[in-house]
Amino acid sequence: MTRTHKSVGYSPKGKSSAATKARDCSPEAAAEALGLLEGRWKLVIIHNLGGPEGAKMPIKRFSELERAIPNVSQKMLIQQLRCLERDGIV
Repeated sequence: MTRTHKSVGYSPKGKSSAATKARDCSPEAAAEALGLLEGRWKLVIIHNLGGPEGAKMPIKRFSELERAIPNVSQKMLIQQLRCLERDGIV
């Protein structure tokens, strides 16, 4: 197998220290992260926005989001979106 770039190589067989450090977190940090996503609709909203996979979420209009989540009231959707925006998630 030939390398196409200097930084491209094979994966080490052992655990990467950087990956291990990224996964380790304190209980306080985990509780804070879960607190940001607390609520009945926040995860559903994030999922319908395009989820956290990409660096930027695709732009979606409020009415598109409202149609994608038919069981949520307009008031609740607005409240949850404002909370996500305030917390810097959206």
